Amino acid sequence: MKPGAIIPSNVASLKSLTVTMAVMSYLACLAIGALILVDRAVTSWTGGLAREMTVQIRVVRSAEIEGEVEKAALILSSFPGIAGVEVLDSEAGAKLLEPWLGTRSLEGLPVPRLIRVIADERSPPDLANLEAALAGVQGVHLDTHRKWEAELTRMARALSILSYAILALISLSAIAIVVFATRAVLQANKPIVDLLHLVGARDRYIARQIDGRFLRTGLLSGSIGVAMGLLTFLILGMTGSEGGGGFAAASRGLLFAPPDIAIWSYAILFAVPVAATLICLITSRVTLIRRLGVVV
Repeated sequence: MKPGAIIPSNVASLKSLTVTMAVMSYLACLAIGALILVDRAVTSWTGGLAREMTVQIRVVRSAEIEGEVEKAALILSSFPGIAGVEVLDSEAGAKLLEPWLGTRSLEGLPVPRLIRVIADERSPPDLANLEAALAGVQGVHLDTHRKWEAELTRMARALSILSYAILALISLSAIAIVVFATRAVLQANKPIVDLLHLVGARDRYIARQIDGRFLRTGLLSGSIGVAMGLLTFLILGMTGSEGGGGFAAASRGLLFAPPDIAIWSYAILFAVPVAATLICLITSRVTLIRRLGVVV
């Protein structure tokens, strides 16, 4: 008869370890996915803010606003580093204020006129000289969106730190769980370990025999966790409409990104089973070497 394994696969502590590590891998997959989505969203938002500027022309009693708008548009069109200028109609500014003031409250108010400015990415304009050139336009204000870009960058940095902290806590929890599971396995199989010591087996030999069990446990639990994570993002992506935005569209973008982007996203996500396996293998080996002498 073929001899059985030193640690059977149906040990209760190993089953509990598999379930717990699968949950930990699932949480790690969600944290990594959220980190990728936040990084992509902030990169897209800040990129759009950096390319575009807004010129606001307020109503001034001493000036005719249409003439000031034409004057500002002419300056912007001829200024170096400006790729496009779009003069928005008077209703565009009113629509931006409707969510806060409503339609009736805007009647009779001097709503500013807006000009959308698109900067050349290769040779952006000199903002100081641009403001100086627009100084002759009455009621003009140049908004470069730098404040919003700084806020988005600060928010992304805070969310990234939070995600890394969550991953660190998950890793520490997984290490603690493997330590307790290893001790439970040794305690449950103490007679077998004592017998191996009695026939002259060394501690490292016993540890190598048990390594395979923890290796399979880590690989299985990590794979289950990643599969659950990808299924979660898939379900979230199916909840929203095809043309809508929000988290549903971001989830679809994570799973069905272009090949040059998807290869890195999936590589990071599928690194979770590898990390789970290494945590199980290394932690169990260290714990085994330290505990085997006590078991005897």
